[in-house]
Amino acid sequence: MANRVQDEKPAWSDEIKAWMKENIAEQDERYQAIVKEMEELNPDRQDWYARFLEICRTKGFNMNGDMRRAIPDEEIPERPDRPDADRVVW
Repeated sequence: MANRVQDEKPAWSDEIKAWMKENIAEQDERYQAIVKEMEELNPDRQDWYARFLEICRTKGFNMNGDMRRAIPDEEIPERPDRPDADRVVW
């Protein structure tokens, strides 16, 4: 097997390890704040979804220019029954 550059990783110094640990902690803190904000919006988001689907059923959506098509109930997708169905931040 050939020895390739991408297979060799240089050793990290203690300074680099400390910097990585600090930055990962900062990123995790930002991520948790975003997740919290998105989860707080979930009740509003459910209302937005319901209102959007109601508009699709009644007024329809634009297919081409000013041509509209109302979506029958059987074509409206159902909300998936799984814990991460409303998850916004991955």
